[in-house]
Amino acid sequence: MKKLHATLGLCLSLFGCGDDSEPEPAAFPEKDWPAEAASLLDGDDWYRHAVFYEIYVRSFQDSDGDGIGDIKGLTSRLDYLKELGVDAIWLMPIMPTAFKDSGYDVSNYQDVNPEYGTLADFEALLAAAHERKMRVIMDLVLNHTSDQHAWFTESRSSKTNPKADWYVWSDTPSDPNIGCGTASAVFGSSAWQLDSTRGQYYYHRFYPEQPDLNYRNPEVVDATLDVARFWLAKGVDGFRCDVIGLLYESAKECDLIPETRDYVKKLRKVVDEYPGRVIVAEPSNLTDATGYLGNGSDMFHMAFHFGFGYFWTFPFGSQNATAIVDTFQKSLNGFPPGAQDGLVIGSHDVPRAFSAAQGDDTRHQRAALIQLTAKGTPFIYYGEELALRPGSQQVVDLRDAARTPMLWDGSPGHGFTTGKPWIAFGAEADSFNLEVEKDAPDSMYAFYRSLLELRRGRAVWGTGEMEVLDTGTNSVFALYRHDDFMAYVAGVNMSEEDQVAELARPGLGQRAERVAGQGKLALGAGGGKLSLPAKSAAIFRVK
Repeated sequence: MKKLHATLGLCLSLFGCGDDSEPEPAAFPEKDWPAEAASLLDGDDWYRHAVFYEIYVRSFQDSDGDGIGDIKGLTSRLDYLKELGVDAIWLMPIMPTAFKDSGYDVSNYQDVNPEYGTLADFEALLAAAHERKMRVIMDLVLNHTSDQHAWFTESRSSKTNPKADWYVWSDTPSDPNIGCGTASAVFGSSAWQLDSTRGQYYYHRFYPEQPDLNYRNPEVVDATLDVARFWLAKGVDGFRCDVIGLLYESAKECDLIPETRDYVKKLRKVVDEYPGRVIVAEPSNLTDATGYLGNGSDMFHMAFHFGFGYFWTFPFGSQNATAIVDTFQKSLNGFPPGAQDGLVIGSHDVPRAFSAAQGDDTRHQRAALIQLTAKGTPFIYYGEELALRPGSQQVVDLRDAARTPMLWDGSPGHGFTTGKPWIAFGAEADSFNLEVEKDAPDSMYAFYRSLLELRRGRAVWGTGEMEVLDTGTNSVFALYRHDDFMAYVAGVNMSEEDQVAELARPGLGQRAERVAGQGKLALGAGGGKLSLPAKSAAIFRVK
């Protein structure tokens, strides 16, 4: 068996993990954490305390041997997710699709992709998840449809049909009222596609097979809100709203213009008709998500913090925490009361955490420790807990490298399928799979499961106060998390050398108990002295 990860050195027995050179401190008294966790996850603000897990159904578990993951397969793996410490799952698109953009080209908003199963299968998944006290949210793709959607088929048929104005049409491949263009080179160089049937050009922010809906038509607004109602009535616990800031086009600004904000407020009112449901924004602005949160109660419940989630690799590469400090200070200072960060270190749109960390597992783990201790709700991308390697086969586009099948064991189909997988497995599949990692104390899986156990039942992580501490050095990032019941200090050494940081924050406490990681924290009246070995991190309970 190939040697597993060179780990961060987190002590995986989370409590009473003292320094070898010092007497073992008496552990702080603990509550009945399973009962506390159940209580936190039962209320309408459950999402603040939950750990989410993003799943590409196509690549998670195949139940019928056709090489494509499906809903029945996912249902069979819910117990794994529960054991890991997951409280909610986010499903990438499961609706019928022409699969030009991995399901983000929806051809029917009120059904399930037949490759994945049926509506009945989905309802069974919801029931099974809810029985396990797990929530399910799903991708809601409202900016555009597939060009195979019945709405577009009707719209392109003539200039006078009932849905003629449901999409953005022009007699020329340009429009002075639309200055947004395409999203990136991934999706092509032109935002306008000539339709020979209608004899006009239609606007597409993404692939040509994804025509943008015209939200200046009130019928489109009503129809898409009805899509949300359809799935909420099925029992879905909410939505992750794909590129939601781009619904309305304008001559200059593209992201979250006033008309888009008004639509989001309408969507929020629909969601609020169903108690305990949530909506999560995918911001188009990668460095500032505050606009998506409104006053804290009238727009999104959460917005992804891409300022950290998509850019963490750079400060680790430079061994300088300044950018991480700045991005968390921005959210702390700018978020309205009641708003919540969605914390990621990867997703289906970017390279896997292993790749972003350039193969350095300690870098991956230190980034994950920040994700799991900062104020907000963590979203783990499937396979991150195993440090899945990227794939090399491209079926749709270059992002497929991060969308390869989940690796459950070392069999030829790696527990994912008994047939030929729809896409080749990622690299080193025999060495990095659940079967290998599950019982290995130094594995990435053990690291994730231990930190999720530390979060469980402790409200401080989801809703407690957060302070980014002044460490006196750019080489160390540190957080102080506290509420009326408990407090923690988390520290990360960004560098390849041992570091000692002076925490200039009076009132941290009188005693520190290391509950995870390597290092020491000595507390005093003026703050504390944090000592961290090279490329390490630690979490301390303070009192």
